[in-house]
Amino acid sequence: MGASGLAARSLPAATLISLALCSLSSQVHAEGPPPRSPELLALFREADEAIAQLDVGGARAIWGRIHLLEPSNPALCQLGQLDRRLERWETAAGELSKCIERMPAPQDARERGLFEARHADFAAVRQHVGELELSPPPGAERVLVAGKDVDVRHKVYVAPGEHEITAMGPQRLFARARVKIEAGEALKLPLTYEVAPPAPAPEPAPAPKAPPAPGPHDAPAVKGPVLGKPPPAPGPPPPSARQAGANPWIVGTGAFVAASLVGTGIGLHVAAIDASQEATRPKQEIDTSGRDPSPPDRDPSSPDGADNTYEQAIGAYERANRLHTWGAAVLIAGAVVSGAALVYVVLPRNAEIRAHASGAEVRFVW
Repeated sequence: MGASGLAARSLPAATLISLALCSLSSQVHAEGPPPRSPELLALFREADEAIAQLDVGGARAIWGRIHLLEPSNPALCQLGQLDRRLERWETAAGELSKCIERMPAPQDARERGLFEARHADFAAVRQHVGELELSPPPGAERVLVAGKDVDVRHKVYVAPGEHEITAMGPQRLFARARVKIEAGEALKLPLTYEVAPPAPAPEPAPAPKAPPAPGPHDAPAVKGPVLGKPPPAPGPPPPSARQAGANPWIVGTGAFVAASLVGTGIGLHVAAIDASQEATRPKQEIDTSGRDPSPPDRDPSSPDGADNTYEQAIGAYERANRLHTWGAAVLIAGAVVSGAALVYVVLPRNAEIRAHASGAEVRFVW
């Protein structure tokens, strides 16, 4: 009894909805520019069948396709009425408001009935939404309500609650406001520009490097998008070992020691040359006098002049040889220190040096 009573009570309401939708469908059929395409005629038949079966969601989808193929005000009114049945209040309010604005004045009883029905639908929908009349600042390029673009030439219908409104203009100008609206309430909201914060200066991008020329054994490059994780953006090149490394105190000390050793070596060589010249004079005196400088039976302690001259020459030659040896050693040491300082400055840290000696490979890490 309860189920049959519910069906009996819902049957008149369903019949009224079906009659209203069918009447509007016939109006769209009448107002459309003949002839229509077979696709559009098939959609009209599908919409009539969905309405007859009380499939409001299916009818809404079909009328959406019809409105895309042939935009018309009766089709827009049909969408608003169907969205109202589906309780899509904000969408239905926007569609029905435009439908009422575009409807011509009724000429007969049938048009008057449709006109009053659409106003009644819109009044019912307005009880579930808030109405915003926005006045954007001059030159506003975009206006967003809750992050969605809206057309400020028409009233904007939103769900009850708090909403953020943003208007964006040229040269990074923007206006922002936050409102709270109740169901059935209407608000007028003027917007004014605020001062935009200065934009941070972009960092200069590193100069791109030219790719190396492919070798004979390189695989051919694959064109097209590369799937997977994108490669990291190229960063600034790491500082060179010279920038990160060379200690000026070590470089200065090395240069000073090398210069001192080289100067000392040159001085010893000059002293050796003087000693050689000093030894040459006694030898020339012995050669000029024709005396035997060191007869085997001569007493070394004899005061003879030839013995003294001979001893002087031997001592000068020995001193010259020692100075030459010391000078060469000091020059070699100065060259080694100079080379080490130059390697320290030029060769980057952690560099690897390989040398081959007697078939064995020796590696040095700096």
